[in-house]
Amino acid sequence: FVGLLTGLVAVPYHYCLYYFFNLRSEFFASRPEWYWHIPLFLFFWAVLIFVSWLVMKMPLITGGGIPQTRAAINGRITYKHPFIELVSKFFGGILSVSAGLSLGREGPSVQIGSYVGCLVARWTRILRGERKQLLAAGAGAGLAAAFAAPLASSLLVIESIERFDAPKTAITTILAGVVAGAIANMIFPINPYHEIQAVAPDLTFSLQIKLFLLFAVVVSIFGKFYSLLMLYVKRIYPAIKQPEYIKLLGLLVMAYIISLTLTDLTGGGEQFLMEQALGGTQSILWITGMMLLHVVFTVYSFSSGLPGGSFIPTLVTGGLLGKICALLLVQHGVIAPENISYVMLI
Repeated sequence: FVGLLTGLVAVPYHYCLYYFFNLRSEFFASRPEWYWHIPLFLFFWAVLIFVSWLVMKMPLITGGGIPQTRAAINGRITYKHPFIELVSKFFGGILSVSAGLSLGREGPSVQIGSYVGCLVARWTRILRGERKQLLAAGAGAGLAAAFAAPLASSLLVIESIERFDAPKTAITTILAGVVAGAIANMIFPINPYHEIQAVAPDLTFSLQIKLFLLFAVVVSIFGKFYSLLMLYVKRIYPAIKQPEYIKLLGLLVMAYIISLTLTDLTGGGEQFLMEQALGGTQSILWITGMMLLHVVFTVYSFSSGLPGGSFIPTLVTGGLLGKICALLLVQHGVIAPENISYVMLI
């Protein structure tokens, strides 16, 4: 039941994000007259100010929501107004990403699922010790609805949110994830990632191991830098001595300029990653520049505290870093051009 309800909430959330992204993309692609940008910019600014006000009123809806979900499951916090916060997270996440910020859908989907689990626990008046099972099930169902990947979502919840301590946790999370994933598959029957032709390079086993170890080192170093940068900016963002609406104005200016030039890099950047995995540009300098721009944009967007996750933007960064490594290997004749998407996937 938790999986069903979570799917009925999280899948429309996913659908609305795609719908408004396409709407915004069509607007910028149509090259409208300059005066049409003024009301749209002011509208997006008002939207971000409104969402920021929602976060101020309900601090638990800030960011992706996975830390809050973990804290609720482990009993460190309590959802006092789960329905109101669920609605606020739902619309706050849609509005933030639709304005062009580089935020993901996975964190909000997880927290939305945990809110559903909390509501069902209240309605059914189950034992307190079993409430966390429903919260964990809802979190897994939310992630399954976001990616239509029940098993992977359940394992992620068990590993990083709830921690495996009983078979019941695994069973409830997988059951809820399967139901929510089924709903997601009905609404999104075509997975765009299936279009990627990931052809493994024709190399010896020992050479492949060496390459994968090299990738591990490169990605780990860059990932650590990315993590430290995120933590640093999240710490200094509140210390900026400017009103919140001015800080949001700066963020929106960045998002709007990127939208004018490369709309696919906004809203998390998933479409840009798809474009590059299906061919895209072969210029190492250009890809590097876009990756660094995306990193700065994502860190700034996530540090604002508006509802939205960092998982998809992080996947985009990793995929683009993989393309840079692959292009360097192609230049030195180690792999063939058709292997680039495979390295991006790794």
